[in-house]
Order: sequence, then structure tokens, then C-alpha cells
Amino acid sequence: MKKVMMKRKATALILGLSLVPMAAVFSMSASAASAIQVEYNQSNIVFPDQKPILQKNRTLVPIRPIAESLGFKVDWNEVNRTVIIKKGSDQVRLVVSQKLARKNGETIQLDVPTQIVNKRTMVPVRFIAEALQYDVNWDQEAQTVLIADPASAGTPSENKTAAAQTTQPEQPEAEIKQQKEEVTFIDPEEITANSANLMGLGIYIIKGKAEPGLEISVQLADKTYDVEVASDGSYKFELMDKIFADGYTLTVSDGDQEQIIEGEFTKRN
Repeated sequence: MKKVMMKRKATALILGLSLVPMAAVFSMSASAASAIQVEYNQSNIVFPDQKPILQKNRTLVPIRPIAESLGFKVDWNEVNRTVIIKKGSDQVRLVVSQKLARKNGETIQLDVPTQIVNKRTMVPVRFIAEALQYDVNWDQEAQTVLIADPASAGTPSENKTAAAQTTQPEQPEAEIKQQKEEVTFIDPEEITANSANLMGLGIYIIKGKAEPGLEISVQLADKTYDVEVASDGSYKFELMDKIFADGYTLTVSDGDQEQIIEGEFTKRN
């Protein structure tokens, strides 16, 4: 009996010791992520709940506090899970779980997809530079993302960002990606999209014509489905599931060129 008790105590001690380093690692990781700060023209941006995080060597930030600090109006479409950012004549659209953004009809490729974390829409910080066109740099020593107006030449803000320009939040790319030219593969007016409800299920049908060889996918709520294009160019998406949506996102691609179409379903009884 004594041997059994001693064996149990030894096992408990070993298990306890093995958990200490792991807990410390998680604590350090969480501390490093929560330590990331974001400044705009040397003023700290406050995040009321969800803080910036590191994910796969990418810095993700909550888009609403930053966009509003930059003077943008932010709207959220729950049906299409789409964030719409507006300022003056500029409008930017982001769809959750997609690596694409649309600015005034132009497509912008993101490093990582837009995602929801603790009910907050998170985007890669490079998006601020690429889509909203602000100067974005990374101060490694202060663990701070530095955002400045693009026309801030000769100001103290620029001097601060220039000193940190050698290290970017997202490596190894230091150059801002060029926006892709808008392409049109499908006329949105030629798409037929109907929906209906039957015994607690949603029924969805999207069909139309496209050039053979194009790749088509449909996003409904937070799920994406591939759609086959027949040899004659016709395509048809059919789904019956416990999904209820008023709109859809259709993505048509040919190599690295993409057309994104957002549409609404015509409801049938």
C-alpha cells in the first residue's frame, strides 16, 4: 500500500512539474499578443474588448476601432457577413473568411482571410495600407503598429515611422501589393438566384452561363461551395440545408484574376 501511495505522489509531482513550463509558455504567448499597440499619427487607438493578435506571423487587428479612428463609417451586414467601410467617395467591402477585399469595384488580395474573433472582425494590418491607403510601419522595440496619413511628409509622425520602417508587421513582403484590375467574367444581371423555405430547411438555386474553364464558388452564410461549369458554359448551384440567407457571394476566377458578385435571392413560396 505504501508503495502504491508513493507511486501516486511521484506521478502527481511529475505531472505538476510538466504543466508548469506549458502554462508559462501560454502565459508568455498571451502576454506578447496583448502587448501589441496601434497608433495613428502618434495617438494610441483604444480597443475596448478584442486586442490585436498574432496569427501565423501576421498581425490581425479589429477593423472597427481603427477604421473609425481614421474617419471611416463602418457597417456590418449580418446576412452576408460583410463589413462595409465608407469615407467620402471611397467604399471598401470585406467578406468574412475570404482573402479578398473590394474597393470601389477593384479587387485587393489579403495575406490572410478576414475572420471573426470574439465577435470582432479581424483583418491583417497590411489591409490598412493596401485598401485604406495609409502609411503602415512596425516598431519592433515598442511592439507597436504605426499608422500615419499618406501625406505626412516632414511631420514628427513621419520621423517616428521612418525610424521603424526596417521591420514590418508582416514579413517578408515589405512592398505594398498593387491592386488588381477589375475583370468581368459574368454579367450579374444574367444570374438567376431563387430561395425558399421548406419544413425548416433553406432551398437555394443559383444558375447562369459562363465561359468554360472558369472556376466558380458560392459563399452562403459562412460556408463556401465549389460550382462546376459544364462544357457548354452553364452552371447550377443547388443546396438544401439548415442555412437561412437573403444574399450570396459568387466568386468567378481565372488564374489570379477574380470577379466577386454579391447578390440577393428572390424568395419563392
